[in-house]
Amino acid sequence: MSTSEQRKQWAAHLADEGRALEVQQRAAGATHSPTEGPLPHTVIELESAVAAAVAAERQRCAEIADSWCLEAKVLESFADFTQGELRAAVATARAAATEIRKGAAPPGAP
Repeated sequence: MSTSEQRKQWAAHLADEGRALEVQQRAAGATHSPTEGPLPHTVIELESAVAAAVAAERQRCAEIADSWCLEAKVLESFADFTQGELRAAVATARAAATEIRKGAAPPGAP
């Protein structure tokens, strides 16, 4: 097949695709037009949304860790802890909350 014939074949194919798309869009209804207009979000908007979601999840996790910073809360779940274990658990929860808020991995984590 020559280059000229290939071009004609591709032109016919693209014209067929265009007609099929028009039929599909008409059949989908007036409010359905996914091929029109810009993409719904820019890369910057997506990055911003991801950053906001990460920040919200980080805050949620920090609040959970904060809830374990009270000796009474720890004792509810671990009544048999010694005073040393209790202080260590509270200190660990406090450190975890701080690290979560900073967005850093805990010391020694990969």
